[in-house]
Amino acid sequence: MTIDEAALATARAWIVRVGLTSDDPASLLTGASERLLEAGIPLVRTHISFATLDPCKRAENIVWSRGHATRREFHDHEQFEQFFPQSPFPEMLKTGQLQRRWQLETPDDGQGFPVIQAIRDEGATDLVVQIVPFRGTSEIFEGFAFSAATDRPGGFADPEVALLNELAPTMALSSYRIATSDALGSVLRAYLGAGPGDQILRGRIRPGEGHRIMAAILLADLRGFTSATEREGPGVIGRLGQHLGAIAEPVEAAGGEVFKFIGDGLLAAFPVSGETAAAACDAAIAAAREAMARNDAVNTAHPGTPRLDLDIALHLGEVFYGNIGAASRLEFTAIGPAVNEAARLEGLCGQLDRAILMSESFARACSAPATSVGRFELRGVSGIREVFAPEASEPA
Repeated sequence: MTIDEAALATARAWIVRVGLTSDDPASLLTGASERLLEAGIPLVRTHISFATLDPCKRAENIVWSRGHATRREFHDHEQFEQFFPQSPFPEMLKTGQLQRRWQLETPDDGQGFPVIQAIRDEGATDLVVQIVPFRGTSEIFEGFAFSAATDRPGGFADPEVALLNELAPTMALSSYRIATSDALGSVLRAYLGAGPGDQILRGRIRPGEGHRIMAAILLADLRGFTSATEREGPGVIGRLGQHLGAIAEPVEAAGGEVFKFIGDGLLAAFPVSGETAAAACDAAIAAAREAMARNDAVNTAHPGTPRLDLDIALHLGEVFYGNIGAASRLEFTAIGPAVNEAARLEGLCGQLDRAILMSESFARACSAPATSVGRFELRGVSGIREVFAPEASEPA
């Protein structure tokens, strides 16, 4: 065994530097593995894993294999429950062994762990695994897991194992910095939306800070949800997420931004770019129609339960988009007379028995044919407003 100490020192420094400057854990593992290989450690496979704070992803695994592209894998909560017991981590945590070695040329070593058997089947002869806990806990996904394998006959030399174990905390610290940054972004985007989350990450957090935008506004509400909840109880509440997903997903797919969920509905906007509002309005009406179809599908999937129909108001106007609230508790959202008008317009849906209603400004800008359904006074809105609905040939 010959280890290039200068190359090893370079690898250590590189791991620290990339941990401070990069947001890509796959690049960290790839670069570290290649540099350790150059330093003389005969790696064939390395792996890191850690928790995420993304609602759809429970954990992230990154695998580097010599001569192959690095794989970045995410496990949702269900997949994690299937994968985790197949790994050696539960046993290591139970026994308090944060470092383990499996000499894979010994047939029985690692038996009982499908993950280890798969690594052996790939030709590995030795496997070193280390858990680095964060915040003084030994729970694996309150920390970091690192593994390294070789395919050299006879496996790793003991000094190589010692070096890998010594390097694991450095890798963990760099990964922790990257993962924490990623988790912050994931949480902000999940709870506030992609646009507000990115704005906050850029430091736009002062109370009252924001800007005015022209946008097609979409305000959606589930008709009869309150009465259905009173009659049916928690069962209807459990369905709420499916209905809100049926509305939010088409909005985001069409380029809209969900500003916030409002009980059993949501407020979203499609910013106007360029000189014409037609594209934003067309995207909003397309999203509204798709939301109607998906909401109907959710109702169909729950026969025998109260039907939750969807009302949507569409308006075109200027909104203030930014930090609203008190200094100690802010919300990044949209406010203004246009939002209020959209809310009043949505209130007419039940009265007029129309699923989708449009303001005059929206109907004029949108390419979809629309028909006037009358002129109305809207509470809190000055003047009389003409209200439109998609023509009968159009989905409504």
